[in-house]
Amino acid sequence: MNNTGRKVMGMLLIISLAVIGTACNQMKPSTESEVQAEAKIVEAEPIELKSYQSTSELSGTLAPIEETTVSFEVAGEIKSLPYKEGDAVKKGEVLARLNATDYSLQLALANAEMHGASAELSKVKNGAREQEVQQAKVAVEAKKISRDQAQKNYKRMEQLYKNGAISETEFENAKNAFELADKDYAEAQESYSLVIEGARTEDISATNASYQGAMVTREQAAATLAKTEVKAPIQGTVLAKMADVGQLASPGAPVYRIGNIQQLKTVLPVPDKDISAWKVGDEVEIRLYEDKRIGKVTTIYPATNEQTGTISVEVVIDNAKKDWFAGQVISAKRTLSQKKGIFVPAKTVFSRGSEPYVFLLADGKAIKTTVTIGQYVDNHLEITAGLQAGDMLITKGADRLLGGDSVSVKGGNQP
Repeated sequence: MNNTGRKVMGMLLIISLAVIGTACNQMKPSTESEVQAEAKIVEAEPIELKSYQSTSELSGTLAPIEETTVSFEVAGEIKSLPYKEGDAVKKGEVLARLNATDYSLQLALANAEMHGASAELSKVKNGAREQEVQQAKVAVEAKKISRDQAQKNYKRMEQLYKNGAISETEFENAKNAFELADKDYAEAQESYSLVIEGARTEDISATNASYQGAMVTREQAAATLAKTEVKAPIQGTVLAKMADVGQLASPGAPVYRIGNIQQLKTVLPVPDKDISAWKVGDEVEIRLYEDKRIGKVTTIYPATNEQTGTISVEVVIDNAKKDWFAGQVISAKRTLSQKKGIFVPAKTVFSRGSEPYVFLLADGKAIKTTVTIGQYVDNHLEITAGLQAGDMLITKGADRLLGGDSVSVKGGNQP
């Protein structure tokens, strides 16, 4: 650089120093009143130990503690539907009936077949009656007499035939008559023997099988007839009537929806991070508009909803007056934890690319103080390290401060 350039740079440096010096002289306060005038106005309050509650506020929909839909198991024309919405029903009461004429006839036929099979089974088991034995014996004697007469006539005709007194045809007729009479006598003897000895084992087994089959058919017909009535499976209230008299009902088609509304339940979607604070038996405050009741946790579901990240918790609420209704939306509130410590307003904590900090007031100065943050509760941050009870926390105006700034408490009251 030549001499001219060095002179220009020197002059610029001298001018800059002069400007800085002048500015410094202008910024430097000359009196105590000027210092007070330039101090930044803030508000401050002493830090106190406070108790804070961590609460969970959720919403859910009321439902009956127990609910079911009733329907016929067989088809038919609906004959009776005596209940309407809101009616109370007891377990086992008949809610609806079908026209049962066809099913009654089927049962009557099955009863008749069963009685017939029963009589036949008794007959083969007990054997023939005395009168039947006597009849069989008389039949044998009669067939024997007929056979003996036919035999005598056959021998006589045989002798005449040999002597040429009769034709061959007459002889053959006598012979056939004897053979037929002899066969009838043998069959009568066999029938008499069967009557005396009774039925064979296999005959008894076959007859017994027929009787058992008739019994099953009868039981099936009775069960089908019973299904023409629908009975209440639980005690509760009719929530909906879903069919009309005269309508053709098909199996499985619902006719009533009933539920127990003496107690109601709701399922709350609890965030999985909070689920460890929920236990079966815990009490939960339930609100419906201005009304408030206490419910109890009865079930904690075993899986997390992958879409919402929540775990379902079932809560049961007493509803003896039945003045809360299924389908209404309620709000639920429960205290998860309660602790005592230092909690400061969240707006007083800053973190501008560094560790979180607050400003404390000491000797008229803003002291930048690094803190450690715990839980966030109700717009307050828990401070686990860095502050002590009794410290003066700058609560307003801290966003304009730098560490070491002179400050004045609003109203002039300083600690």
